[in-house]
Amino acid sequence: MGSHIRVLIVDDQTLVREGFRKLLEFEADFTVVGTAGDGEAALTLLDQLYQQGTPPDVILMDIRMPRMDGIAATQAITASRPEAHIIILTTFDDVELIHAGLRAGALGYSLKDITAEQLALTVRTAANGQVLFQSTIASKVFSAFAPPSPASPPSPPTPSTEAHSTFSYMNSTTQIEPLTEREHEVLSLIAHGASNRQVAEKLYLTEGTVKNHMTNILGKLGVRDRTQAVLKARELGFV
Repeated sequence: MGSHIRVLIVDDQTLVREGFRKLLEFEADFTVVGTAGDGEAALTLLDQLYQQGTPPDVILMDIRMPRMDGIAATQAITASRPEAHIIILTTFDDVELIHAGLRAGALGYSLKDITAEQLALTVRTAANGQVLFQSTIASKVFSAFAPPSPASPPSPPTPSTEAHSTFSYMNSTTQIEPLTEREHEVLSLIAHGASNRQVAEKLYLTEGTVKNHMTNILGKLGVRDRTQAVLKARELGFV
């Protein structure tokens, strides 16, 4: 990524697209490389930008659009360009839509009522491959990952007391490579909204070690970022 963060804006409302363009271009480190009115137009424009050697560092993606909506467009983009950093930016805070967007490969999800300062921070964070949720969105994302009630506790395999003990998880179709006990602890804390620094402090580790554990977790779960790791872990029932 160069000195400027390149942004592509996808929204079916012209006033919204131009409004976000002006807000972003007011910041010295942003360049809006294009806008599109729906998912199909975004895919076409994205191909052109890659051919020109100016692919966006961040894509702001609306959900409800004609021809191809934001969920389908996000899925299509991340399938062919997994390095894409997509932020769903919409008026809808429905939890199902939030989870659909994240499962499709979006790095984050924000509402259009965020301030200009929050928008700039979200884009900068996404450009670095990190996730930043509004507090209202974060509560909806992580509320799904609350610990199970005592009446119906999970039944994972009983780990040994050795440092290298493992947990193995399996759904009806997929065998997941076992996570170490430490990886399970890291993922559990991440699932409840902890940052790398907070995980490091809680487990008496360095942030670098936490990042290494997260890299291993992503590889074992077959996902691209920590948000998808949490969603996958919840889907498989082990956080």
